Amino acid sequence: MLRKLSVKSAIFVAAPACLLALTGIVPAFAHHSAFAFDTERTLIVEGIVTEWFWANPHCLVKFDVTTDNGDTVHWVAETQAPANMVDAGWRKNDLKPGDEVTVTVQPARNGNPVGRIVRVEFADGRILDATQDRSGATGNEYHLSGAPTD
Repeated sequence: MLRKLSVKSAIFVAAPACLLALTGIVPAFAHHSAFAFDTERTLIVEGIVTEWFWANPHCLVKFDVTTDNGDTVHWVAETQAPANMVDAGWRKNDLKPGDEVTVTVQPARNGNPVGRIVRVEFADGRILDATQDRSGATGNEYHLSGAPTD
């Protein structure tokens, strides 16, 4: 037997349920925020790949940059998730330790050697662009194509 709820009782039940649902949405927006990066500026750095991490939630490339005074700076730069990068033409085996690369990043606002990849250029002239897929979409507008990942 169903009992009819008064409007006041329905609001009393619905309001906390909506608030609970929203608590899961806020962290999702925070995670996908680009606030940590200076999206108005790009920085071009040349270095040697030390590690390529192809996994969710973001692919990461670690690379060492030698400064003018001979110091080594360890950089970490991220892209989108692998499924998104496939649409941009990237593959799991594209980057290997020892590869000489020129990486264009949107740098971290705090000045640390961290950034969001815009593009990677190899010594042989090959280019991986992280901002545009084959359909012309950019950023978080990637569309999954089902293309192979190797």
